Amino acid sequence: MNTMQETVTSNMSQVAAILSQVFPDLLTKNGDAESQMVAEPRLIDPDKQIEIVDGKVEIKNVAGLRASGIAARLNAEIWMFVKTRKLGRTYGADASFAIGENERMPDVSFVANEKLRDGEPITPAKFAPDLAIEVISPSDVYAKVIAKIRQFFEAGVRQAWLVEPESQTVTIYFSPTETKTLTKADTIGCEELLPGFQLPLSEIFLD
Repeated sequence: MNTMQETVTSNMSQVAAILSQVFPDLLTKNGDAESQMVAEPRLIDPDKQIEIVDGKVEIKNVAGLRASGIAARLNAEIWMFVKTRKLGRTYGADASFAIGENERMPDVSFVANEKLRDGEPITPAKFAPDLAIEVISPSDVYAKVIAKIRQFFEAGVRQAWLVEPESQTVTIYFSPTETKTLTKADTIGCEELLPGFQLPLSEIFLD
């Protein structure tokens, strides 16, 4: 078996194990999750994004349209900036990163080139992003989002942004305890990771 086949087989086993937790009622009593995953593609719900937190499966809440739009605009602005300067790459809400023992999916993330010297892995990243951005959705539990940001820093994230569409604010976390909150009238930057980047938040909060 070659490396690619081993990777696919390993990933299938992991997904099968996750499915057995998320959809136990859909698996037959004597069936095995991996074979049923292949035979029953309906078991894989494309609307569900899965994170691993403390060894347990958590379904990531589906973002509302406003939160999704804000995340998309942030990703686009940061990507256009880093692309021309060859600083690294950006990723969306379906990109999974190793955050300590957990697998987490920030709404927007930036990874500096130093972590991508061997190219982009085809599997979930075994490292933390340099910048992680979370956009609060109405269905999010605030305490869980704050705990997630704390985990980001424990795993090596260098800066995190918490975006709140309702109040139209962005809280920059320089550490779990050092923060700065900006409003729609302000301009956000990130000199440590994105030197020269300046984005008026009025271009992100449109409504």
